[in-house]
This record gives sequence, C-alpha cells and structure tokens, in this order.
Amino acid sequence: MTDITLPIDAAADSALERIAAATRRDKRTVGADALAAFAQEEAEIIDGSLRGMADVEAGRTVSHEEAMARLRKTAFGE
Repeated sequence: MTDITLPIDAAADSALERIAAATRRDKRTVGADALAAFAQEEAEIIDGSLRGMADVEAGRTVSHEEAMARLRKTAFGE
C-alpha cells in the first residue's frame, strides 16, 4: 500500500469524520476506501469509452433506428 497526502476542504473532512464514527472505522480507512471506489469507477468509465471509440473506428456500430428497434423488441416484444 502507498501513502498519499491530499488536501480536502472542511466539509469533506467533516463528512469523513461522520462516516468514520458511524461505521466504526478510522477516517484514514474511510478516505482510502472512498478513493479506491472512485478510482475504480472512473477507470471503468474510461475503459468503456475507449472500447466504444475502438468499436466506432472498427465500424462496429448500428444506426439509431436499428438500436431503437432492438430496444423496442427487447422491452416490448415488438
């Protein structure tokens, strides 16, 4: 594990304190867990965007009309 130091404002610090107290964890663990969750979510968003851009570049796309037809078929059995 790597230690880092981050500046946070008073509101974020207060929120971390409240969460730590309510969950019986220390503020450092709460902050580390929050940062890990944020980093994972952001990485997944970036990875998905990159996959989408690769699909577009490779021509793996469908028209809006076809996408909507597929959605209607799935949702409504049309």
